[in-house]
Amino acid sequence: LAADYQELLKELSTKNIRSVGNYALEDTLGEGTYGKVKLATHKLTGQKVAIKIIPKLHAENLTREIHHHRYLHHPNIISLLEVIPTETEIYMVLEYCEGGELYDFLVERGRLRENLARKMFGQLCRAVKYCHDRRVVHRDLKLENILLDAYNNIKLGDFGFTRECESKKLLETICGSTGYSAPEMLLAKKYSGLEVDIWSLGVILYTLLCGALPFDDDDENEMKHKIIKGEYEMEEFLSNEAKDLIRSILQLEPSERPTLKQILQHAWF
Repeated sequence: LAADYQELLKELSTKNIRSVGNYALEDTLGEGTYGKVKLATHKLTGQKVAIKIIPKLHAENLTREIHHHRYLHHPNIISLLEVIPTETEIYMVLEYCEGGELYDFLVERGRLRENLARKMFGQLCRAVKYCHDRRVVHRDLKLENILLDAYNNIKLGDFGFTRECESKKLLETICGSTGYSAPEMLLAKKYSGLEVDIWSLGVILYTLLCGALPFDDDDENEMKHKIIKGEYEMEEFLSNEAKDLIRSILQLEPSERPTLKQILQHAWF
């Protein structure tokens, strides 16, 4: 009997749960800070989805993410389809992006031609502008949080660091990945979330066009130093319009950075 109990316990453990709600769980797509993401299929419709599984003990960190994500409906933002709470876990049912991460796409291909980068960066800017127009800032824009659908369209995801951005209120939490972080954040200054997102977009644009981060360094302190000083090399092979757009975004003074509307109206587009 004890052996039977053990077998049942094993079967019921999270690792071995094979379905949740109307979804049959399949392969693990990835693992994050708080949980894992699994591929799943809706048992009735056959629709493929990605399910983020987070232990309830981390539920506090999820509240803001779920709150913002469920109200964001844009073709270039991953759709949150459903939230299924159980006694021990929270399951976030998300649109499945079969193209994977933009990071892996870039590693595989190397730097992108300007035409393809223009399409992808334009879609990303429109997704972030949609958030900013609703006074929501992302604060963790990076290649790993940008996914691709089957047609290589951009899908922005991971809203774990999102915040409401009140017009005159500044933020102070240091978050995101160092290579994409704005200088004012690294200097622990109070900052505008909108301008921090713009800086990260500049880093992403440079990386798409050059195949490497502008401030990359194996030594994290050296990387921070480069970001704070705004020290990066502008590659000669870039078009003059691309160089001008990158320079205009990667401004050390936050108030001198363009808005998303201005970026999308730039001559490079």
